[in-house]
Amino acid sequence: MLEYKYALTKYGSGILSFTLDTRENRLTSIAYTDSSSKADSISIGDIFVAKVKNVVKNINAAFVEYAPDKMGYVSLENKCKPVLVNRAYDGRLIAGDEVIVQLEKEAVRTKEPVFTTGLSIAGKYCVVSNAKPEKGVSNKCTRAEKEQLITAVPDDISYGVVVRTNAASLLGASLEPVTDECIKLCARMDKLLNDGRHRTCYSRIFKVPEPYFTSLRDDARIAQNSGDCQIITDDRELYEQLIDFMELNMPELVPLAAFYEDESYPLKKLYSVDTKIKELLAPKVWLRSGAYLVIEKTEAMYVIDVNSGKNIVKKENAEFIYNINCEAAEEIIRQIRLRNLSGIIMVDFINMDSGYEDMLMQRLKGLAAKEKVLTSVVDITPLGIVEITRKKTTKTLAEQLKGVRG
Repeated sequence: MLEYKYALTKYGSGILSFTLDTRENRLTSIAYTDSSSKADSISIGDIFVAKVKNVVKNINAAFVEYAPDKMGYVSLENKCKPVLVNRAYDGRLIAGDEVIVQLEKEAVRTKEPVFTTGLSIAGKYCVVSNAKPEKGVSNKCTRAEKEQLITAVPDDISYGVVVRTNAASLLGASLEPVTDECIKLCARMDKLLNDGRHRTCYSRIFKVPEPYFTSLRDDARIAQNSGDCQIITDDRELYEQLIDFMELNMPELVPLAAFYEDESYPLKKLYSVDTKIKELLAPKVWLRSGAYLVIEKTEAMYVIDVNSGKNIVKKENAEFIYNINCEAAEEIIRQIRLRNLSGIIMVDFINMDSGYEDMLMQRLKGLAAKEKVLTSVVDITPLGIVEITRKKTTKTLAEQLKGVRG
């Protein structure tokens, strides 16, 4: 039986992508990409020639116009040397400069999009950057894995390189795909910088593939369990785009792609997508033990409460309470990922003895460390509240789906 399915389907005016663990009929990832304003849309990783409109010294930042009447924010705290188009860089960034920038965070509510002058291009196995010349391996890899994977990076490369966690799936076989991709990405960066210096302001000089393709490329479960996976879509145009993307970026996985042809029963019905989305947008999440979570948004943070629910018989059993909290911890990390929550997240677990508390914190930190988006378990307060922070890059699932009808 296939363990994982990565599905793409038309949903509302956009594309819904999700990964399903078929053994438990549970989502492990989900995202919505709106296609209604595709011509004007920008994605994280897109690179532009922007015009500096204003430099604000007291916050050490600049505001740039990346398209006519569209502004973004660039922090000047990083030490990466900006690539200017209109003149040689002399240590200053001034109003009127034309600078190459890359989108780092999407616009959120009243906040403008965030750009960086440090440029990077990601592949399946590594990321090449002009910001720092250092070579390294993802911190999610073990020390032994790092020692092997770093050998795949050529010595004569002038850009910074980070070997991604996905490359660990090649250990025990040839690391040649990592080396080849690294060389290819460096050549692409050379071309991008050279072309960018000869482009006019407001030009988009690099566009990342659609998010539903890059998330497929970066899905470690598919890379590590390719024999038990299927990549499926019920839209012919999407299927053809999918094959083109896979042939270029992950040719070894092309045999996993399949076109679902039953028009009378589309994928969103086959996998009960509407029901699963409704559950993800609801405040209450039931656990298998009969306990439940309540997830609520406040002005400043998210608050998650763990409730023992129907489990009233063994409430005095410390180990039983610990087991419920462990189940809750796994589901909390999953819900944070699926709902794409970010910022400060406060979790009120069921009260435990201090020994069990320490064990729960270690387990929670281990779960957070496996997440692709930086997720940190900060501490537990004297009142037993656990603080989690998660880096914000894109909108929450609720914001992505606001007003969308499947």
